[in-house]
Amino acid sequence: MEILSKLKVECPFAQVFEEVENPGGFAPRYRRKIGHLRADYDGYRWWSTVWPAHNELATPEICKEIDTVYDALTSKDAFADLEALRGFCGRFPQALANPEYSSDEYNFYLEGTRCLFWLRCITRRGDYNLYLHAFARESAVCGS
Repeated sequence: MEILSKLKVECPFAQVFEEVENPGGFAPRYRRKIGHLRADYDGYRWWSTVWPAHNELATPEICKEIDTVYDALTSKDAFADLEALRGFCGRFPQALANPEYSSDEYNFYLEGTRCLFWLRCITRRGDYNLYLHAFARESAVCGS
């Protein structure tokens, strides 16, 4: 539960979404994005896949922090299952991604030691339920 208390509904690092390599592109390619984990809950356990973006940013220390955050989010005292995820999200209507369009997609943010995290929560059964996007802090980006 400790990690859930650290999640924020307002993004404290909006600049990472402005730093794109392909301005005006259909799908933005964020300069500091390390990658993301996509996970779904099948009724028994969480399943995840990793989608890398900038492999050169994925140092062992950064990968360990990403794994630690994901493990904490999907632990028994956080998002043990889809119902726990729904319950948590339901307490934060201000985190709705687009209240006029959908009532089951939420955005949360976390500042880690080496990474900045954008957590997209989708509470629909049969969908991917977690997207944990990891961005390098400015000091970790080569050439910054």
